[in-house]
Amino acid sequence: WWQVDKISPSKLFDENKTLSGFNLRHLLHRQGGHSFIKRAVDQVFMLWNEGVVKPKIDSTWALEDVTEAMQRMQDRKNIGKIVIDPSLEPKPKPATPAKGKGKEKKSASQEEKKAPSTETEDNNEKKEPELTNGTSEDKSDS
Repeated sequence: WWQVDKISPSKLFDENKTLSGFNLRHLLHRQGGHSFIKRAVDQVFMLWNEGVVKPKIDSTWALEDVTEAMQRMQDRKNIGKIVIDPSLEPKPKPATPAKGKGKEKKSASQEEKKAPSTETEDNNEKKEPELTNGTSEDKSDS
């Protein structure tokens, strides 16, 4: 599910671009790593409070819609952060038929198959000209 475009380092260099990132997880296992991470997080929040750092928010989702939010992220359709807000109301789900109604429809369709009516035969005759591959010639002449 994870597909990433290949980037040529020489192309980045030619275009004077930089690709960078860091992961603080490895610092958690070093001595003094926790205090370093705390200072880094405090500095980031300070920059955010001052308005220097402005995160780009792609979309905001209710907690109940987290599966859709995760799907958006896995499909790589987001540009920016996906925010989960527990105070939001979930999106309404499309109505689904009741379980009992599906059985009724199935048994009704089975009855129609057992005793075909003349109406069904008439419908077949009406559909036949549509299957002429786009020509308007009458089949009765051939």
